[in-house]
Amino acid sequence: MEQKMAVCGKEYAVLRLLGKGKGGYSYLAVRDGIPVVLKQIHHEPCDYYAFGNKIEAEQRDYGLLRGAGIRIPALIAVDTEAERIVKEYVEGPTVFDLVRKGEPVEAYLAQVREMAAQAKSAGLNIDYFPTNFVVRDGLIWYVDYECNAYMDEWSFENWGIRYWSRTPEFEAYLKEHGAGSRITIREERVTAEEYIEFLKRTDLGSQYPRERFAERIKKLVNTVSISLTARNADGLLVGVLFGLTDYAYWLYITDLGVDRNYERQGIGRRLMKQAHELAGGEKDIGVYLIANENAVPFYEKCGMKKSVDVMQYNHAEWTEFTVE
Repeated sequence: MEQKMAVCGKEYAVLRLLGKGKGGYSYLAVRDGIPVVLKQIHHEPCDYYAFGNKIEAEQRDYGLLRGAGIRIPALIAVDTEAERIVKEYVEGPTVFDLVRKGEPVEAYLAQVREMAAQAKSAGLNIDYFPTNFVVRDGLIWYVDYECNAYMDEWSFENWGIRYWSRTPEFEAYLKEHGAGSRITIREERVTAEEYIEFLKRTDLGSQYPRERFAERIKKLVNTVSISLTARNADGLLVGVLFGLTDYAYWLYITDLGVDRNYERQGIGRRLMKQAHELAGGEKDIGVYLIANENAVPFYEKCGMKKSVDVMQYNHAEWTEFTVE
């Protein structure tokens, strides 16, 4: 069932959790077809950071950052009573994800140093950890509203830069908080909206026909017999497996996908293994699926072989497209 959250009397449809920070949970939400970030303030203890009034701090820091000329998403609405804010959604990869995948970020160092100079001139430090910076159209955006009085100890050159490449500090963070080390797999139904958003972050979105796409995806997520999800520590959906089974002889995998930022971390294999066990185990259950050419090596590593005894009857309309 679609989750709704109200801010200042207006309802927003929540698509998925974006992440959990020191001060709140951030969700990707939509209203009137426009995606936004909806942040719900929380009051969970943080042993390394002291807060005052969090909702007031969000508004104050937003004003300070705008005044300093920092490129940040626009603040759209503030609901003091519900402790919720709505801000512009900046779509794109984080600098953290780029560094983790080994992609170059040198082009963005000049931009973050410019931000650092602007912040220092205003007597501020921002949180230079690379998860707080999103790349869109070649520009980095500081997507957090957090700032503090300037201290040289916490400047970009003395602290933040340690995490903008594969440094020992970055590797230590990955080891403790990395995607693969904190993935939870469980049986769970997902909403059609969250699954469609997930498809945009995978190579799975090209396997569905255009015809009645949203309508049929809703049927899929609600009726498939095995529904497994993989979520990171912040609750983000990073892997999905759907399957049909008679729990006696066979399991047919209809969908298996992993977020591009979480590939090659064993998530797909874990999903396959758990689905096989749920259906009845490898002593009783044969596993079948249709694999695209790029996925064949993965399935072969899982012990699967190509079959020549599968027949097909398919007169359905099928217009190829990619979920974007």
